[in-house]
Amino acid sequence: MTGTSALDLDQLVDRLSAADTLPQLPDVIDIATGVPPNPPEDVQTKFVGLAYRDAFNEARSFVKVADEWLTKQRGAGLESAGRVLDFGSGWGRISRMLLAHVQPTSLYAADVDSQMTALVNTTLPGINATTVNPLPPTMLGTGAFEAALAFSVFSHLAPQAHEAWAAEFGRVVAPGGMVFITVLDSVFIEQIRQAKVHVAEGIAESFEAGLATLFDDIDATAAEFAAGRPVYAPRDVDGVRTGDYYGWAAMPERYVTKVWGDAGFDIVQWVRSGVLFPQAMVGLVRRPNASSSNNDPQPVPPGRPGMGQLARRLKARISRRA
Repeated sequence: MTGTSALDLDQLVDRLSAADTLPQLPDVIDIATGVPPNPPEDVQTKFVGLAYRDAFNEARSFVKVADEWLTKQRGAGLESAGRVLDFGSGWGRISRMLLAHVQPTSLYAADVDSQMTALVNTTLPGINATTVNPLPPTMLGTGAFEAALAFSVFSHLAPQAHEAWAAEFGRVVAPGGMVFITVLDSVFIEQIRQAKVHVAEGIAESFEAGLATLFDDIDATAAEFAAGRPVYAPRDVDGVRTGDYYGWAAMPERYVTKVWGDAGFDIVQWVRSGVLFPQAMVGLVRRPNASSSNNDPQPVPPGRPGMGQLARRLKARISRRA
């Protein structure tokens, strides 16, 4: 150790010793007796295209459907699921709703954005918030989770990222456990087609103009999708979400079935876009004794919206992510 390093550490000791002292230990979050603070409205909208009541109503619906599907599949809902993973947790709106079913110590929130991890750890003390890399592996325990939820996450992942995370879910979700995701389907492609028409007619609003740039040849894109192949438009949002893995992705059912099947899952529910949410919702069950391509153990345990509503959601999200 050099003299400079020793001096720096001595100064650090002095600063840490002189820091303010907490008047009392923080309480683990209990939404039955209190509610956590919300992030600023612009942060809420940046991540989910909605804020406050609208954001939480959507989160409530997603968690409610997941609970119903889990009950149908296993005979018991989220309360019986042991550890639950909120993947791509962002500022924690899904986690907040999950706390109505799951104890904080059983809830894990994972996101690529360390600032969001810090926000969740601050506003939801007691849950297990962690930062993950854009691609696995993670330090989450093998077979640690009986339920995992990812709202509007796989709709933004490049195919290689989608496939890698499906394999990682195959490792961390226990046999018989369920995964709940949303994906963009053919409705999204038709929304882009409509936006291109409006641009050509000179009547496009600003969000439609941005939407129209996602794919140059929409007919070729639609043909790729119809052939069962994913279509992906990269977008560099910030230093964390970059186009090499993040953008806008539409995934046909044939592709999702193959990718998640290889990871050890069977699709047991698929509700198309516009019925439950502006994206399709998919329920998958981890097969007993199934193996995935990434099953090495890790050392640490662990209303009905239509096209108009989809357009408004895309308007809010594209304007902030373009």
